[in-house]
Amino acid sequence: MPEKSASIKAIELTRAVFESIHGNLGILKFSVEELIPTNGSNGEESKKWDVICSFYETLGSTSPSRYKASVNLNDNTITIKKQDGKDDQEKKFVVSPAKE
Repeated sequence: MPEKSASIKAIELTRAVFESIHGNLGILKFSVEELIPTNGSNGEESKKWDVICSFYETLGSTSPSRYKASVNLNDNTITIKKQDGKDDQEKKFVVSPAKE
């Protein structure tokens, strides 16, 4: 099976963090709005990504919550920040790699 691209890995790690926080029902309609490489050059694929995503946090949510997740694939760290302007606090997580 071919190696997954770094961008797919970044999205999967981001989703895994939100699933661990909210549960899989808590991320209904998970959507990636932007995927921005933040390093890499000369044909080398980026190992750091900003993932802008949105999802409904609960079944009763009337609108999706929007987050920015900064993903570092070198050490599997993800820093998330809600994009609603109310909470400026960033939260950092380290994800253990999944067994293939």
